[in-house]
Amino acid sequence: MTETKTQNNDKFEPIENNSILPKKRRIFASILKWFSLCILTILFLLALVVDAPPKIFILLLIFLAAFTALPKPARKWFWLGVGVAFVILIIWIFLPEDNTGWRPYTFDEEIAAFRSKYAIPDEENAALAYYEIYDNYNPDANSPDFFKGSYLSSLTSLDKPWLAKDHPEMIVWLNGYQDLLQKLIQNSQRQKCRFLIMPYDADSDQKFTEALPKIRYSVFLLISAANNDIAEGRTNSALEKYSCVFRIADHLHQQPAFVPVMVNWAIKRKTLEALNHFIIEQNPDIDQLKQIANLLNDLENNWGTDWHNMLDFDRLKAKNYFAGSAFEVNKAGKIRLSRQPFFEDKLSQNALDNKYQTGVFGKIRATLRWLYIPSSPKKIAGIVEAVFEEQHAMAESDFDWDKVDDFHFNWKLNNQSIIRTLLYNNESNYKQIHEKYCEYLTLCRGSRLLIAIKQYKDEHGSWPPDLESIKTSAPAEAFLDPVTGKQLQYENHVESFSLYGKLINIWPQ
Repeated sequence: MTETKTQNNDKFEPIENNSILPKKRRIFASILKWFSLCILTILFLLALVVDAPPKIFILLLIFLAAFTALPKPARKWFWLGVGVAFVILIIWIFLPEDNTGWRPYTFDEEIAAFRSKYAIPDEENAALAYYEIYDNYNPDANSPDFFKGSYLSSLTSLDKPWLAKDHPEMIVWLNGYQDLLQKLIQNSQRQKCRFLIMPYDADSDQKFTEALPKIRYSVFLLISAANNDIAEGRTNSALEKYSCVFRIADHLHQQPAFVPVMVNWAIKRKTLEALNHFIIEQNPDIDQLKQIANLLNDLENNWGTDWHNMLDFDRLKAKNYFAGSAFEVNKAGKIRLSRQPFFEDKLSQNALDNKYQTGVFGKIRATLRWLYIPSSPKKIAGIVEAVFEEQHAMAESDFDWDKVDDFHFNWKLNNQSIIRTLLYNNESNYKQIHEKYCEYLTLCRGSRLLIAIKQYKDEHGSWPPDLESIKTSAPAEAFLDPVTGKQLQYENHVESFSLYGKLINIWPQ
């Protein structure tokens, strides 16, 4: 009996184990199913909240349907299909691919039209002469402290007239640039200038980027030399240099892009500050005041024209940037998702030199971007166009700049919202650009009033009691603050006076 029991126990023990293992598997499978279903549901709800792209919605709905609506016998075939598709994707990612002849997508017809609009003959183009002048010229990092400023004093040769006897080292250093200054004065006589800044043109952008600090540096040289000429009594020579600076700034202003136009304002503003000292403190004669008045021709508010030109350039550049980041095109006109890898600047040089490895990273990027980018470059362009159409309203004189936020944060993650958010965040920069323009225009108008104020002082022996006293001595727009539209503020302090607008002081500076 004992043996029989043992045999019976041995006989039924495997049966007991066979009943427990399937039950454990069913419990684990059930937990895994409900856990996956919960995760998918959470992801789907999150996608709804952030307004994820349609492709992500569709994929999530397919997987949710597979867990809930798909009949059990068909589920294994669904998951088999998913596995096969995933394997095919992996194989495609690691397969070598010939990327020869592919480049970032660009809107070539629009770029060609833009270039044609701003094209000028080479023989009339002052920019080519600038490039030649600056070809073998580099700013001197060891310039005197009086030129660049120091921790001991904020006063520099750019601020007001200065004497050679007070800064002999500055004169010796500045004399080494006389040839450069004469070339700039000669080239500034040209009327037209195109620095070949074109949307999505890396070569011209780099060329101008390298020239711009040299232009800025040489302008400072001219202003410094002019301030010394004023103090030493070489007034005509000084006015020639100031005029040259204004013409260089006008050359920059001819470029339909934000950076050169803003540099134009900054250059003229720095020159006006020096000229204002000359007007009020150096007793210029009538002819010299008239010569300065001829320089001050930017009295009208041209924000609308400048803004449309700058925005058209920025819009075309944005369209090419977003389309070129997402798509590539070859010589045959075939378009595909870009193969440039994410975070290219963070990849090791070995990885970038390895074309196969770079191609793998690029295909991974293309796969991920397929989920959320628009389906074509034209759709990207449509989104960009819509945003910029709204921003053209900023050219209007009654536009409310106070409603422009410093930062737009958008929880939505669809392709339209991502592009729109990136572009809307430019608005805080646009607000600052408008403010800089208003500061410049205020100073330009104020400088024109200073000429009239100085003429009144020379004729009557005292400063005018109010701006009404010089109403006929300056253009009507010179009296208006471009921010408020009201008259600039003037105060007579008997021995001195104050002139200011809402944003800046015109005098004293």
